[in-house]
This record gives sequence, structure tokens and C-alpha cells, in this order.
Amino acid sequence: MVELGNILAGPFCGTLMADFGAEVIKVEPPNVGDLMRGMGRIDEIWFAVEARNKKNITLNIQHPQGKLLLEKLLRDADIVTENFRPGVLAKLGFSWARLQEINSRLIYVCSSGYGQTGPYAHRPSLDRIGLATGGVLHVSGFPDGPPMKTGLSVCDFMTAMFGCIGAMFAVYNRDVVGTGIGQIVDCSLSETALRIQESIIAEYSYDGTIRERMGNEAIVTSPADHFLTKDNKYLILTVVGDKVFNQFARAIHQEELMDNPKFNNAKGRMVYRKDLNKIAAEWASKYTLDECLSALGSEVPCSKVFNVEDVMNFEQFKFRDDIIKVATKQFGEICMQGIVPKLSGTPGEVKWAGEELGRFNEEIYCGKLGLSREELDQLKTDGVV
Repeated sequence: MVELGNILAGPFCGTLMADFGAEVIKVEPPNVGDLMRGMGRIDEIWFAVEARNKKNITLNIQHPQGKLLLEKLLRDADIVTENFRPGVLAKLGFSWARLQEINSRLIYVCSSGYGQTGPYAHRPSLDRIGLATGGVLHVSGFPDGPPMKTGLSVCDFMTAMFGCIGAMFAVYNRDVVGTGIGQIVDCSLSETALRIQESIIAEYSYDGTIRERMGNEAIVTSPADHFLTKDNKYLILTVVGDKVFNQFARAIHQEELMDNPKFNNAKGRMVYRKDLNKIAAEWASKYTLDECLSALGSEVPCSKVFNVEDVMNFEQFKFRDDIIKVATKQFGEICMQGIVPKLSGTPGEVKWAGEELGRFNEEIYCGKLGLSREELDQLKTDGVV
């Protein structure tokens, strides 16, 4: 796999594949590298996580010699990924028609703000813009406040996941169905956000209802919210279905709720969810967070709000090796997220963290493409790598 592009919506697709053994050659601009290298509180540390298992090389794909080298890399590649603006790769001489000439089996995964076609295709976009145009921001936040984004780049991550899924579908079609040819996997931030809109679009088409922000309430579960406890912490609670609701009522010693016609069915709990949330809030306010969690037990979905220290110490994550230690040259041994999902036969492995700029130049250019050491040195002098 050859990975072009920057930061996340494209590169995370490569990270997922690399975790499970794919050879991912990550192409970065000489001297500058992926923009992710300079992002975050500590330079290079995010790159160490998301460029793990990748063979990162430098290559100026705008240079004539750089284009020739990229073409050589693509001849034997299964997949190429990029998240430039639509048309950028074509202007560099790598249109879809040209890619097919180079390698008819090549699967081309492209991630952009709005997709490769349409009146908005040329516009720039980032995670927040994708969430806005896809309708997610409109329903995120409190009714009396502004739209609220999540604390992480979920639209970028999910777009890359769709890219990875699409690539695997394309591989199946090519190699198992047996067409023998590649195809384009066209992903966009706005369509990622659009796809996860639950039944919002169907409801609007049915009766014209526009769902609005509800804060931490939920439209299909009740009680459901973030409830402040006696010790000034938050109990996260979400109750769904009659069985779990009855368990909740018993846990808070208000069994009469089970026979109340307002609450003894899912439709009623949705209509009177504010009443139920008020009952849950009054109960939680009388007890500490630990007391609440203990009372609710293991059958009612509930939790504390985990910060990173809680995440690191969570026994469930420890049991499943979800936090792993990886050696790095720059930071020593650091912890990072483990392999997801868990496969029983081919579980994946983190062999190395994201490396310094151009770390695999010699291996790829000399070992894979057959250049001499002198030729590689000249390419460096010429600003190609």
C-alpha cells in the first residue's frame, strides 16, 4: 500500500492496515513531512502513534523525478490512499485513467471534504466542517447553547475507517469475486457525518420534524444523562428496555416506577424522559459516585467519566491489552492504543512507532526500487527525496 496525504482522514486508513500486517509505504514531503508531526502539545508524539508500522519515506511528488519514482511504487501496489483536494493528484499526472494504465489492479482510496464529484467537491474541509455539513453538529450540544463538537477528530477517524472498509470490499471484488481490476473508493467527511444520522433524515421526510439539540439526554433511552453526584462527580447512565428499567427502579428503591403507566413502556419513557431524568438526578445527588455505581451494579449501563489516567488503569483495558508499550528513539518507551479490532486468527501487532522523517528511504529506494546508494544521494541533493 502507498499512502499519500496528511494528518488523519487518509492516513488512519493506512494505520489500520499496517496494524494487521500490510506493508504501508508512507510518502512525506522532504524536509517538512506530514503535518501531524508538528501537531499537538508534543511535536512528533501523535505521529509516533498513527504512523506506527509504516515505512515512511520522503518524496517530492511534484518533481519530475519524484513522479517517476511514485509511478514505480504504484506498479506493484495493491492500494493507494490520499486525502488531497479532489483533482490535485490528477494535476500531478496521476488521474484515475493514468493510475489504471500504471496498474490495473490498483485500488484508489481518496478521502476529501465533500467527495470527488459535485458542486462542493473543490472546497476545503476539516473534521469540524464535515460534522457541520453532515448534520451532526446541529444535534450536538445543549438547547440553549451553541453547537458542540466532540473533543476528538471523530469525523476524520470514521472517514478513514470507511476508506479501510471500502478498500477491503474492493480487494474482495478484485481477488475473490475475481474481476482482477481495482476501483475508486470515494470517501468524504460530510458523507461520513451524514451516514451516522440515525433516523433523523427518515423522520424529517416522514413528518417534517427537525431534531434539535438535547444536551446529554437521549431520544431512545431514559433515564439517560450525566448526573451530578453528592461528591461532585458525574454518573453516566443510560437505561434502555423494560428489563433494564425495572432493574434501575429496584436499584434506586423506587419499585413503584415499574407500575407507573407513564414509565412502564418505552414510548412513555421517551415522552416523559425529563421526569425520569429528574428522578435519577435527585437520587444521584444523595450519594457519592462510588455508591451510585455500587447500587446500580453490573446490569444497568452506567459509568464514571474516565480521564486518561482512568483509562490507563482500567482493568478491562489491561486484560485485553488495549494499552501497549512501544519503544521509540525520541521519547523512549511510550504507551499508546493497542490493536482494534481483536481478530482470533490474525490479531495484528505494533512492530514500531512512527519513525523520523525519511527513515525507510534506503530500504525502499535501494532495496525495493533497486537504486544505488549514489543515486539516492543524488536524489537528496536534487531535492527529490
